[in-house]
Amino acid sequence: MKNRTVLLYMTFVFLSNFSTILYFLTVYLEFVGFSMVPISSMMIAYQVSKFILEVPTGYIADRFGRKTSGLVGVMGMLGYYAALLLVRSPLLLIGAFALKGFAVACVSGSIEAIYIDSVSQDQLVRLNVVERFVFYASYAFSACVGGFISSTGAYLVGLSVDIITMVLTLVVVVCIPEVRREGTAVSPEHRMSPKMIGAAIAGNGTLRSAFVMDCSQAFAFVALEDFFSLLLAARGMGAVASGVTIAVQLLASASIGFIVPSVIARVDKGRFVRICGIIRLVLTALFLIPLTPANLLPVFYVLQTVAYSLFAPIKYSIFQNAADSSMRCSLISVQSQMVAVGAILFYLFNAALSSIADIRVILLVALGISSLVYIPALFRLTSQRP
Repeated sequence: MKNRTVLLYMTFVFLSNFSTILYFLTVYLEFVGFSMVPISSMMIAYQVSKFILEVPTGYIADRFGRKTSGLVGVMGMLGYYAALLLVRSPLLLIGAFALKGFAVACVSGSIEAIYIDSVSQDQLVRLNVVERFVFYASYAFSACVGGFISSTGAYLVGLSVDIITMVLTLVVVVCIPEVRREGTAVSPEHRMSPKMIGAAIAGNGTLRSAFVMDCSQAFAFVALEDFFSLLLAARGMGAVASGVTIAVQLLASASIGFIVPSVIARVDKGRFVRICGIIRLVLTALFLIPLTPANLLPVFYVLQTVAYSLFAPIKYSIFQNAADSSMRCSLISVQSQMVAVGAILFYLFNAALSSIADIRVILLVALGISSLVYIPALFRLTSQRP
């Protein structure tokens, strides 16, 4: 990776996703004295803010500068971490979580779009694999450190480390060069508008299928990640054990992803993605079935993540190739918004059923509903050409 932008972007991916508090946020909030009502309000504030602002911030990034949007987002995350460290007022923390939603929306797709424009389309699959490894490595390191911090109660140290990491992220973003696209902003007839974004999505079956997959997948899998530690804890695993398990499965799945370029050179990409996607759903169902032996739960969870790592770079490259460069930030923001929609729908679904079923059963039902939408969209995505 001789391209300086690629190197800086991979550094950005690692630093921006590192967070010792990530997997233990609700535990920390309870540790400092908050009940579930204000904690839930904080989570809702984040999701609503992120959902509302995803597309507007992507539009602003495409129109006025992707690097500027990324810098604003990183500074917003610094404010969020500082609030977690210093603030104890529920109302102010609700505002901090709303700020986090704004910050994530600003960062979402902005720096990535600069990176995508700096490489050729035929490099995307290989670099997507590298990016996913760096992403997982950051999460894995976070899980290990976070598990240890949670077990010892040293949250202030962890948050201080998170703030320092975000400052380093800010420095990296400043160093990333942004190439201005001369033909897209100077002539009024070529300026992008929200109407153009909607028309681009409506007229592109690949984008529509990708967005449906993202939403339906989030309906089951975002909550699965959120409740993973809780599900293992119900089977007797502590914070450190959960953190190590998460780290191992992330690194294993990321490492296996490196074989994707050699695999797709020998197989039909569409068929490969369809098979891996369906296998992942089956393995996840086995993880969620209440009668599955406890000692097999980590195995099935790791295997479903491995299956995802095998096809995700291909699936994402299909989306990237279908996205017009002039509105790429906006389209990536729509993609993130679809994930938020899926997550919100699940939490509403969970609220309706939580009094009559436990979380494992609710997740299993959600997986079944998700599959009814996800599988047809998967077949449409892999059978179309942008």
